[in-house]
Amino acid sequence: MRFSTALAVAAAAVANAQRPSDTPICDYYTKALLKENTAKNQATLLTLLVNTVVIGNYTMPNMKAVPGILAPGEVNGVKVDLAPYFSGMLASTNVGGKAQAVNFLDGGGAECETCDVM
Repeated sequence: MRFSTALAVAAAAVANAQRPSDTPICDYYTKALLKENTAKNQATLLTLLVNTVVIGNYTMPNMKAVPGILAPGEVNGVKVDLAPYFSGMLASTNVGGKAQAVNFLDGGGAECETCDVM
């Protein structure tokens, strides 16, 4: 097992150990991060999570930079930039059997009332 995989498994185990076994993960983290467990706050939590994974963290305070999968990076010495695959800059989507450029991004980050609480 690779070290990064083992580290991810260990981190997941620690996060899971903090949550009571009878509390769904979304309920637990919605209350922990947004104070009240409501449907609106659960939607906000998912928006924050997806935006952090895709574009990186942008809310304050943030403890450490998370670049997100659309940030240019480097893997094993090779430069990687996934943004063109999602922004419509490349004809990388199959539409009716033909390559098409499709913009999957809405042009902005999270627009929510509670984004500043994190």
